[in-house]
Amino acid sequence: MDKRPDFLGGIKAKFSDMTPGQQVIAKYIIDNLADTAFMTIQDLAAGCGVSEASIVRFARLLGFNGFPDMKLEIQEAFRTRVNLVTKLGKKLEKLHGEKPLIQNIIENELQQLNKLLLEPMDETFRQCVKEIAAVNHLIIYGEGSSASLTVLLEFRLRRFKYSILRINENGKDFFEKVVHFPKEAVAIAYGLGRPSEELVIFLQQARKNNCRSILISDSHISSITRLADYVLSANRGSLGIFHSISVPTIISEALIMGVALERREEVLQSLSELEALRSKYGYPKLAGLEREPTEDDEI
Repeated sequence: MDKRPDFLGGIKAKFSDMTPGQQVIAKYIIDNLADTAFMTIQDLAAGCGVSEASIVRFARLLGFNGFPDMKLEIQEAFRTRVNLVTKLGKKLEKLHGEKPLIQNIIENELQQLNKLLLEPMDETFRQCVKEIAAVNHLIIYGEGSSASLTVLLEFRLRRFKYSILRINENGKDFFEKVVHFPKEAVAIAYGLGRPSEELVIFLQQARKNNCRSILISDSHISSITRLADYVLSANRGSLGIFHSISVPTIISEALIMGVALERREEVLQSLSELEALRSKYGYPKLAGLEREPTEDDEI
């Protein structure tokens, strides 16, 4: 069948004519478009709490031959809503108003951070900390904006005497690094925004090499989350809007501090050794502490 110009609009237009069960499916697809785009019919039926036959009837109600045709349209809607221009455009519209920009941004971020407090992740988080604290080798993956979070983890945890392999590449350079996983390591992956093939391969390689894996993600796509041993939800807001990385940054910092608490004596000893080595060679040399600058210092 011909592709519809507005799949979600078509669902909303027919919503009042749907049965209660079909309305449940419609709401689920609208609210979970990113996840639905990658689901099998079994996953979607389970997520909606209906039978697979109900999913097929829903697809036919919308004019599709069956679920495979509808899934193609869902994926097209997903690609349309998450492209860079649309995401930033919606963010700018949301920020436009009478409030000062910095106040508007802070209030938006606080909303997401408050939602993070409601996530039932306490036990999962504790297990993640224990897994990291129990090893000395880590392999960390993240691309795009997530790359900065991998740098943060590497910088902090390397000071705790961790041996770390960081992967930010994609394509052929990605395979050069992911082919060799450290033994007895924990794999940490950031899956923010559109899921990449490299993310899937990274998690598969972790499992193949018997490495426990932790996925920090703003998506709940079952085909990806089931590949990880632990999933920490970093929900950043509705799909299709440009988001900051404040929520996954908070989760990352919490993991770092959790590991510091778990390995307290070893971490403090490691930092003490670093300070002693710095002092031996006169570091850190901080500007402005030794003397006041003079006119001769000006360029």
